[in-house]
Amino acid sequence: MAKNENIWKYNDDEWKVHINSDSIRKKLIDTFKLDSSTIYYENGRLSEETSWDVVVPNSKIDKVKKFLKDNT
Repeated sequence: MAKNENIWKYNDDEWKVHINSDSIRKKLIDTFKLDSSTIYYENGRLSEETSWDVVVPNSKIDKVKKFLKDNT
């Protein structure tokens, strides 16, 4: 499950969720129609993505938390 420190309030209307698994990221984006906002790379090499921050609107955060609890 995504730890609470990996989910934080981004602004008044959105949250950010930090994801380390590409398969979970893809499922999350497809299920809730979201976009990755930040991509992290291995040691600065732009060829290997290692984690992502996904922006989640307030209206979907509870469902996203449940999805993460059930799928990680």
